[in-house]
Amino acid sequence: EQIRATAGGYSNLEYDLDAGARGSRHAHLGRILSELTGAEDGMAVNNNAAAVMLVLAALAEGREVPISRGELIEIGDGFRIPEVLAQSGARLIEVGSTNRTRIGDYARALGPDTGAVLRVHQSNFRMVGFTEAPALHELCELGAEHGVPVIDDLGSGQLIDLPDLADEPTARSSVEAGATVVCFSGDKLLGGPQAG
Repeated sequence: EQIRATAGGYSNLEYDLDAGARGSRHAHLGRILSELTGAEDGMAVNNNAAAVMLVLAALAEGREVPISRGELIEIGDGFRIPEVLAQSGARLIEVGSTNRTRIGDYARALGPDTGAVLRVHQSNFRMVGFTEAPALHELCELGAEHGVPVIDDLGSGQLIDLPDLADEPTARSSVEAGATVVCFSGDKLLGGPQAG
């Protein structure tokens, strides 16, 4: 009913009534995402693949981005992480092995041309057996030591800890671990229209 009433007339979606000037449609969502995730700000784009690509383009275009070989996944609708990286203009640097990647693998890959470190949560498949991956806080500490931002792509993720989804990280836990930017799929997370 509220959407119908708003859509049926004039709206201040992009108008700041207090300032009497053009505002930002992102200001409404940014505050809510900040409250839910603990991040400084937030915004929504078409989908999570678009969010990852835009973040990579903004932080690492023309520069190297280390990522674990075990995270070079294909996500919904055929988006492949190596292709998303290529479209952003960043250069993929594979580290570790498919099943085991250590913090030292990332450390050896960092250099003057590193634009960001990318971690991709394996939200649409599981790897079992002899596996190893550094904790997000370790990656963030390494990034901070070298002045390199860490991008955490949660895939689906969740906003609050739900017992049935114990292996899905929360956006807040990524922010608290020190990730510079956290991306997640809003439509999977909230069960609504496509968003990232």
